[in-house]
Amino acid sequence: MNSNYTSPWDREDVFPEKPTGEDYGYLLRGKFVGCSQEGLIKKCGSRDLPHVHLVWCPEFPRVVPAAMVGFLSEPLRERQRSELKSAIGVGLSSFFIWCVLGFLTSGSSHRPFAWTWMLLLATTTGLIPAVSGIYGIRKLKHDFALTTENIKIARYNVWVLSQKILFTWLILGGIGGVFILECVYGFPESVNAAGLDKHAVWRGEWWRLFTGPLLHGNVMHFIFNASALIGLGRLMEVLASRYYLAFVFGVSALIGSVFSLFLLPDVTSVGASGGLLGLIGFLAVLGYKRKQVLPPGFAKSVAINVAIIAAMGILAFSIIDNAAHLGGFLAGVILGNFFARSGEQSLPLVTGVKIKIAGIISLFAILVFVGYSMMQIFENNHAVSN
Repeated sequence: MNSNYTSPWDREDVFPEKPTGEDYGYLLRGKFVGCSQEGLIKKCGSRDLPHVHLVWCPEFPRVVPAAMVGFLSEPLRERQRSELKSAIGVGLSSFFIWCVLGFLTSGSSHRPFAWTWMLLLATTTGLIPAVSGIYGIRKLKHDFALTTENIKIARYNVWVLSQKILFTWLILGGIGGVFILECVYGFPESVNAAGLDKHAVWRGEWWRLFTGPLLHGNVMHFIFNASALIGLGRLMEVLASRYYLAFVFGVSALIGSVFSLFLLPDVTSVGASGGLLGLIGFLAVLGYKRKQVLPPGFAKSVAINVAIIAAMGILAFSIIDNAAHLGGFLAGVILGNFFARSGEQSLPLVTGVKIKIAGIISLFAILVFVGYSMMQIFENNHAVSN
């Protein structure tokens, strides 16, 4: 990082002053908890959730990230090593299970479809977590060295987690509501009712361009996208603003639907991936244009995610709407270049009146189409029942 630029997490007053009366303690869920030095070491080294991120001790006048305290480096490293080993074990087990299930379904009449799903799940829930865990263990010694760079990264990570988010939860709540209704009435029926059926769009049901991204094809599809929305949405809200989140997500989801309409005209599509890829595209541009302020690994992390998604799109092209992914990503990149102006290094991004209005309208539109999707699913089921 360039010391000429100041980021929010580097400000001296970004974390609260430590309380009086106790030499050691930690901040958890907004409450100050005093303890002994041994108790603090034990708490920070424990795998019990929620983890402690902010602590205080005599060396610092304020509460600070635990990774900044020298005597906590070893317990934090051991905790992370234990967690990474567990992730490797779970990942390898998941990979084995999905491979076995793929083999057992090899005689199915839907073999190509089943194999594609098994390959996708084995990779995303098994191979990638296992490889990430192995790589993480190799980096542990360097990650916990008290270098200037690692201290800045620790402050950034804790600052991001400490910020309150709103629009992310509202959007997730809306999509989650649609998903619950899909579970109640069945996925095929729900997709028929409100999914992005391209032929129905050309017959005049234009609203499917908006409702399609709010539906999901199965439980795993929803879990993947919901998890991604929580992580990406948080980054958008704290590094840009909640208004950018709603606007970029909504526009990218729509552009993804349009790309899918023209490039995959005979396939019915569902899923929020177009909007999510838009967030990734926006963050990729932000990482490049604010590289003087953001942690060194930020842009690299976004690039790795883009590469993984692209690889998954190639491996599972028969069940992934790569057209929507492409459209959403390009929309996010274009919006990122427009809003994250070159030459500026401020974070969060400046939020003017126009983007606030655009963000509120986008959130309102998303929630309106959430309601419309649910109405279509309900009415379709009612019509079939009668």
